[in-house]
Amino acid sequence: MNRYNSLASDWLSSDKWVLQVLGALLTGKAKAIFQLLVAIAIVVGTSFVSSRLCLLSVTIILVLGVWRVVRILTPIYCLQQREQRITWSQIVFLVSIGILVLVVIYVLDVSQDSTAYIILTVVGAVLGWIFQDTIKSVVAFFYLRANDLLRMGDWIEVKSRGIDGMVKRISLTTVTLENWDTTTSSFPTYILHAEHFKNYQKMNDGKTEGRQMLKTFIIDTGWIHTMSKNELDELQEILAKQEDDMEYFISHEATAGVLNIQLYRQYLYHWLMHNEHVSQAPRLIVRWLEQIPEGLPLQIYAFITDSSLVPFEWQQSLIMEHAIEALAWFNLQLYQSASAYDASNCNIYQIDKPADYHKNQSNGEV
Repeated sequence: MNRYNSLASDWLSSDKWVLQVLGALLTGKAKAIFQLLVAIAIVVGTSFVSSRLCLLSVTIILVLGVWRVVRILTPIYCLQQREQRITWSQIVFLVSIGILVLVVIYVLDVSQDSTAYIILTVVGAVLGWIFQDTIKSVVAFFYLRANDLLRMGDWIEVKSRGIDGMVKRISLTTVTLENWDTTTSSFPTYILHAEHFKNYQKMNDGKTEGRQMLKTFIIDTGWIHTMSKNELDELQEILAKQEDDMEYFISHEATAGVLNIQLYRQYLYHWLMHNEHVSQAPRLIVRWLEQIPEGLPLQIYAFITDSSLVPFEWQQSLIMEHAIEALAWFNLQLYQSASAYDASNCNIYQIDKPADYHKNQSNGEV
């Protein structure tokens, strides 16, 4: 028994698909061999009774054998990321099911005017309605595979369904995903065909210009003013100490009479242009958005070349921190809603006499 298990394990780990199929048949403490022998005995016995019954028995045995092999080999192929073998194993299983259906029709000798034809039609319609999601998933599986839209290890997202993670297993009916919190979830394959989904893998592998960064800062408009000569002199001193590539910006952009928000936007753009972790393609934009009641939104639209999760978040945080730090150099401030602390520490002096808000009836004034 142990020898069979050892042999099956060796064959399952082989690169040859024939040995893997044999290994799948031998797994489970050689139960598959015993079941196969019993099935052969049944087939031989029934062959003396009816040739059609014999054909049906053989077909059922073959379908069960294919189902067992596919069920065992699919997780192995997923771990090995054998994309083609996954697809072909599913095709073989579907073909075996189709052969079984044809054999059943042949054995029952179904004709168009027979009672069996009506029964099969009704049963087929009911099963089609019950398993409609399964049928759609099968179609979606071949659509995704034929167009190379989904592979093992891809990072995908379906916002409408809250799906976001790495693909770990693909089958005819189900896609298994590893979420970012290391949990596992599964969903029908047809969702990826019926709804819009994003595949981030090309970007995550560094095969694009970078990973998109889109961050917005709301500037308090009460701090917007033209830069004075003293402010420009202080700014030039700060930039000369902290930045290496600011000669052009200091000499051509930092001129008297310019708005501090304009100078700040130009500075951020110039700084991002010289940042080795920021790509200038496909686009690099630092722009003002439409005015809102809280202030004037400034948006950084850039692509970071470090596209994997941890380096991307690190570089994005560094850019945001630098943008916040540079606000003070231009005498600007971010907007923040007033808190209880702000209200309790305000600088408004209050008079002792309470305010009278009653309307003066004599002249109509308040």
